[in-house]
Parts: sequence; structure tokens; C-alpha cells
Amino acid sequence: MNVEAILSRLQRARPNGVGYRALCPAHADNDPSLSIKETNGRILLKCFAGCTTEAVCEAAGIKLSELFSDNSAAAQIAVEYDYRDENGVLLYQVLRSEPKQFRQRRPDGKGGWLWNLNGTRRVLYRLAEVLTAHDVLVVEGEKDVETARKLGLVATCNPGGARKWREEFSEPLLEKRITIIADADGPGREHAKQVAHSIFGKTRTLKVIELPGSKDLSDWIGGGGTRDALLGFVETQPEWKLEPQTPTTGKGFSLISLSDLLNEPDENVPWVLAEKLPAGGNSVLSAKPKVGKSTFARCLALAVARGESFLGCATTKGAVVYLALEEKRSEVRRHFADLGATDEEIQIHCAAAPKDALPELCKIVGKLRPALVVIDPLFKFVRVADEKAYAETCQALEPLLTLARETGAHVMLVHHSGKAERADATDAILGSTAIFGGVHAALMLKRTDRYRTLQSCQRYGADWPETVLEFDTDTRCLSLGAEKSEAEAGRIGQQIHDYLSRSEEARTREEIEAHIEGKTGPTRKALRHLVESEKIIREGTGTRGDPFKYRFLFSCFQHIEGTREQETEKAP
Repeated sequence: MNVEAILSRLQRARPNGVGYRALCPAHADNDPSLSIKETNGRILLKCFAGCTTEAVCEAAGIKLSELFSDNSAAAQIAVEYDYRDENGVLLYQVLRSEPKQFRQRRPDGKGGWLWNLNGTRRVLYRLAEVLTAHDVLVVEGEKDVETARKLGLVATCNPGGARKWREEFSEPLLEKRITIIADADGPGREHAKQVAHSIFGKTRTLKVIELPGSKDLSDWIGGGGTRDALLGFVETQPEWKLEPQTPTTGKGFSLISLSDLLNEPDENVPWVLAEKLPAGGNSVLSAKPKVGKSTFARCLALAVARGESFLGCATTKGAVVYLALEEKRSEVRRHFADLGATDEEIQIHCAAAPKDALPELCKIVGKLRPALVVIDPLFKFVRVADEKAYAETCQALEPLLTLARETGAHVMLVHHSGKAERADATDAILGSTAIFGGVHAALMLKRTDRYRTLQSCQRYGADWPETVLEFDTDTRCLSLGAEKSEAEAGRIGQQIHDYLSRSEEARTREEIEAHIEGKTGPTRKALRHLVESEKIIREGTGTRGDPFKYRFLFSCFQHIEGTREQETEKAP
């Protein structure tokens, strides 16, 4: 089929930029949301409402194979690269066509193909060979893998090319000697760096090289390079080191087209604390002094080290680095002992931060690969002359954000809240708004005469509403209670119940409010709950002349000791 034939099956088709727009036949579309364009012999369909290409084709009566003009793309297939699992089972293929173009397909189980990888497990190319090897080259494409194999070397790459590396691809490379050969261009170097960050600290050795005078391995071999020359060159190169404190400015912009961005798969956010603290992210834990910030941090640290749930949220088990920069060593020891800690994988520093705190922390994180790093408190680690200065605070925090992003650890920054109460809880975080603006989650602790509460504001995941935080004085553990609004309504409800049980007459809301302690909103909520649960009754119509009145509802209206007998001849 050509584009004109496709358009004839669609409604309200009209030119749009380099392609066309039309109503999507796969859903009730009132405003044309289907993009149609032709590139390199292939017709691309994209529904911006989320319909899949298969659904669009089925609704329009089009076969997926007809999206290739005159089937010319299929006729030009030059190489088929099989991606198989560890047992040799074919999962999918990457097809290279001439002129250079890549497509992907998977078996349909009936001897045919589905031209997508929806729901298909992604694996490294030549996975089975990688798993049994001690030395592995990581290159950018399948062609270079095959070039290395002709030299008798084990090599691999990820599907999709540059910048498509996934964290799960790192697993088969653990404890191996890895050399990453970067393509000699911007995307190639960025891809090599992405892979290096993903596997750093997980391999026996790690080198990142670029072959002199050549774009890639195939180009280098084509220019006269040999196996011995390659191995000799690799041997002379230093091991790759993580340097998260290196400024990232000056690299230029990295642009992506809107269509490519929309076609990217949804990001799978890994969590250290489910829906609250993302791996490779950062957070600020803020509270006034003596509210329990350090207690919270240590309870979280122990839960992560054990892989146990914390405050109702699952954790990802992993090592923890806890920097107690102002806590007494004896208090830290006593708290962990009270929590029942024994030999969990938690590394603790109980002292002031060293002069070169950031480089030292980078070395520790690179070596231990922790799931969680706690810096308690933040301004004992970074030196900021003016905590309210936005630019200065951003500059001080950026290396910590980079550390989290490039190592996969979650970095929690324990920090103080200001003295004044604020309507927006995040405004209470002491200092510049750069602190809240630069983290993925802000957790705020508060303490009043009645409650200790926790709430959060999340960039990813689900916010914690302000919730009562229970503290067990014996075990020194934390647990979540009811939401504060529910707890307050329950407290006020008990006051109302007690007041009305002592009153002989029905009382208006204004009379009740005059005799209890609580705000109007929770009081009204408590009254509604008491009426609905039939603990009190409401009388009146609620109009100006007949306002609602509330009366205690006794559970028994039978004979009550001490009352007079009925003075009537009629039966009771």
C-alpha cells in the first residue's frame, strides 16, 4: 500500500507538516489524532490518544505488512540478527535493511511474525555466549558484535542502538572483565558512558575505549586492525572511574524529535521505598529539631538493609551508608540496638564530615554500591555560606544529585525546617527553594501537642497525606496511624459524644463547638460520622427557625433503675 491508499480508508484526512492527520478508527475520535507519514519505504501510524498500530490497522482493515510500500522494505533485508534467551530460544529479531534501516519483529507462534516487541523480554545480543565468558566487549551494534566474533572474541550489544541501555542488561556482565568500545561520535560516547555508569562497581574490571582513527570496531578492522593489536591496545588503557563531581556543562544540547520521544517506552521507575523513594533519585527529610528526623532515617535504613516493609511500603533490599554527622556515637548504637539490629549491611560514620567529603563519599558509593545513602544533616556535609541563596544552594547540591543518578543509589538529605508554620508544608523546608526543587521527594515531619505526623510531596509516586506517625517507646520503631484529619475527627467525636451524653437537651452545633476543643471542619466531620453511625441523632430541618440539634442516643430505653413508675392506668 502507498500513503494514498491508507488515507482512503480514514476519515477527515488532511496534510500536516511532512505527513497527514486523520481521525483514528480505533477509538471515538472527534479531533484528528492519528499521524500518518512515509519514511524509507515504510508508512508510520501514530495515534496520540494511545491506540497501538495493530489496533489502528485492524480497525481500518489494513495488514501490518501493507505498511511497507510495495513490500520493498522486506525485499531489501540485508541481515537478520537473532536475539535469543539463555537457553537459545528465539525471542525476537533485529533486521538491517539497505539503505541502512533497522526494524524489529518477534515470532507470532504460528510460523509468522509480529512487527513489534510489545511485552517481549529484552536481552543482550549473543546472551548465551556472554554468560559463559570471562572477558566481554560491549559495542554499539550487532555488526560490531559479529566483527568481534570473527576475531574469536566474545562481544555483545543492546537492542535499539545508542542510548537504549536498560538496567537489566547489566546483570549478565557481573564479575566479568568488561571493555566498552565507544563509537567515535557524540551519541556513541554518551552511550558508552551510560553503559559504564550502569555496570560500574559490578565488574572485575571496566575500561571504556575509543579506537584511534576509526568510527567503530568494524571500521577499525576494515582499516587493517588485528586481534592482537586490539588486545594490546585494550591492555594499555586505564580502568574507567566514576567522577560524579565533574561539572556536566559545556556538552551542548542533546535534541530528540517529538515523534521519537512519544515512541519511547514508559520509564520503569525502580524504587528503594515503593512509590516514595526512587532508586537513582534523592529526597529531603525535613523537620524541626527533636521531632525525630534521625529516628526516621535509622528506621528506614534498617528496613532497607533487611528488605522489610517500612510504614506500609515495600523496600528493595540493599546496602546502606549512613552518615551521622552530628549524632552521638552512643545514641546511634543504642537506637540500632533497640531496633533489634545485628549484622545488617549498614556502614555508619559517626563524626564530622571530612574535608574532602564529596570525593570520599563517591569512592565509598562506587565500592559498596548501596541502595540507600543517608546524609544527616545536609548542611553538615555541604558548605553553604548563604542557605537562602538559590544559585549557591543549587551548586552545592548538584554533585549529590549526580551521585544518585549515576550510581542508582537513593540519597536522602536530612534537613531542618524553619520556625514558622506554613500553609504549604514544603515552604517550611529551611533555606532556598532550590532544596525542594532539586529532589524527587520531600518528606516533612511535624510534632504538635497531640500528634507526630508525616507527609510527603512526590515528583514520582503517590503523595503521603498528612498521617499520624506512631512511635513505640520500648522498641523505638515507627508505624503509621490514621490520617491526621481522621484522627482529629475521632478525637473531636469523642468529646462531642461525652458532652451530649451529659446533656439533658438537644444542642446546636454552635453550642457544641463552645464546649469542645477543635476546628470547625473536623467538628462538622465528627458530627456527620456520629450521626451516620447512629451514636447521636439529629433533629430539626436546618432552617433559620428550626436549626439542626443533636442529642445523645441511649442504647436502651427499657426500665432504668431509680425512675418513677408510670402514673397512668394505661398499659406501658
